[in-house]
Amino acid sequence: MRAAACLLAVAVVAGCTSAPEAPVRTTAAPTPTPTPAAALPPLPARSAGCELPGEKADDLRAADVRTAWRPVWIDEERGSMSLLAAAPDGALWSTYRSVKEEDGALVSRDGGVRRWDGSRWETFQIPQARPPRWQTNVAVAAASADQAWVFGVSNGKSPKETAGVVAAFADGVWRAEPLPEPAARSVGWADTTARAVDGEAWAVNGPTAVSWTGGQWRQHPLPAAAGALSSGGGELWAVSGQNGEPAALRRESGAWRRITTPPFEPPADVTLPRATLSDVVVLGADDVWVVGGLSWTVLDEYDEENEPVEKGHPLAMHWDGKGWTCDWGPLTSTAGRMTRFGQAEPDGRGGLWVIGQRDVLWHLDGRRWTRHRLPAPPGAEPRVHSLAWRPGSREVYAVGSVVTKGANNSEISHAALWRS
Repeated sequence: MRAAACLLAVAVVAGCTSAPEAPVRTTAAPTPTPTPAAALPPLPARSAGCELPGEKADDLRAADVRTAWRPVWIDEERGSMSLLAAAPDGALWSTYRSVKEEDGALVSRDGGVRRWDGSRWETFQIPQARPPRWQTNVAVAAASADQAWVFGVSNGKSPKETAGVVAAFADGVWRAEPLPEPAARSVGWADTTARAVDGEAWAVNGPTAVSWTGGQWRQHPLPAAAGALSSGGGELWAVSGQNGEPAALRRESGAWRRITTPPFEPPADVTLPRATLSDVVVLGADDVWVVGGLSWTVLDEYDEENEPVEKGHPLAMHWDGKGWTCDWGPLTSTAGRMTRFGQAEPDGRGGLWVIGQRDVLWHLDGRRWTRHRLPAPPGAEPRVHSLAWRPGSREVYAVGSVVTKGANNSEISHAALWRS
């Protein structure tokens, strides 16, 4: 535990306690409620600057600056935090994994969901929707300290026996239930994203979205597979996410419409080309940012682990209400430190934050891009896993861990919370 004490010497530390076990309730799945809506035709959109850039191209021209982030809390115990949601009232909800040494080996376990009240964490255990089947949490959304949702998957012996589930926290009680079919075939599985939108929960994954109206879950078919979701200025958008074919979708008149995106042609004669639209940030109807990138494998080049090198450009794509403008970042590769644009969040000032590397966040202030390395105690490496903007504020939070090296080059990880 000496390593933890050293870490805490330079961090702001708050208590982390387990709350009295909240009552849990498991209920049967509700009657499926698909939401009928007329199919909307795709919206053609112009594009500019979206052709493959040259190797030396860099539209973003980001500068390294003194970080705008500060550590808020570092755990004394080993572990890590992964998912994060911020509510307008300032409450933060995050998933946690504990790490303990047992019989000479490190064992990682689900540590439940934590709620931050500004000074300390409370820990809650999520009930099983289909006991005794174990379940995995993959997305979290929060409307307040008193209302939150966790989406996950209840694992079976086969995909047919596996189903998406949701747990809701309201009135001090956790209630868990399987999602209705056919949404349970995709929502709650890996790559699901969830958001609280005007007090309602939305989640998307693959060909389906679900929303909570306060009385039941509604299902919404999507015109393309989605894996990321954002709202703002009365708009609700989704994009394909880090593992889907590039697509952008917008909610209109009770249905989802596909907005055409550029083709993103890869270089000729490359192996495993891959275009991704990882996340979306909605600042207004004519001010939407989509981040992602274009990458490929180079078979005759190898990294330090003797794996084929992957190269690529990060992408920031802007929607102005009529079309897309693409800004490409510099070419990087896995032979060094590759920049991959992942999750993005508004900054509350008309700009956005993007995870570029596991210890570096990129920021657009509306005019220029900058790079910010997350702070960590001396000798420790920061690793960010998730970002969350507190709606109605200029507060943005990040969770993850700080990692030091132990005996035999093992990693000692402690959960961490940062704020910009």
